[in-house]
Amino acid sequence: MSSVAVAPVSTTVLVVEDEIELSRLFVEVLTAAGYAPVPAYSVTDALAALAYQHFDAAILDVELRDGAIFPVADQLAAQGTPYLFASAIYSQAIPKEHQDVPFVGKPFNIDDLLLRVEQIISGVDLASPAG
Repeated sequence: MSSVAVAPVSTTVLVVEDEIELSRLFVEVLTAAGYAPVPAYSVTDALAALAYQHFDAAILDVELRDGAIFPVADQLAAQGTPYLFASAIYSQAIPKEHQDVPFVGKPFNIDDLLLRVEQIISGVDLASPAG
């Protein structure tokens, strides 16, 4: 069991990950921590979700089957929704306008990822990359 504090169940987290097993793991872990995760498996799915639902935070893989995640990151930034990148790519591949966003490198520790989610929701500054 995670040592991270349990979130209010109304805290919705968009999880954009195209690897189905990893997405399921994110959903399972976030649900156990008290979040309400909503999975999206592509940039297209994520943009559609953003069109009709409010999210309190998002976890974004960078490279998806239908392209890079940055249109989604741009929309989240415009909405003021906190997000982080969870990816196997190098953090240096992130465009300049998203360099201040927390980056969790894969593979990662689930408790560390949960801590990062909690911190972005609470507004803690995590400008330095991790992983």
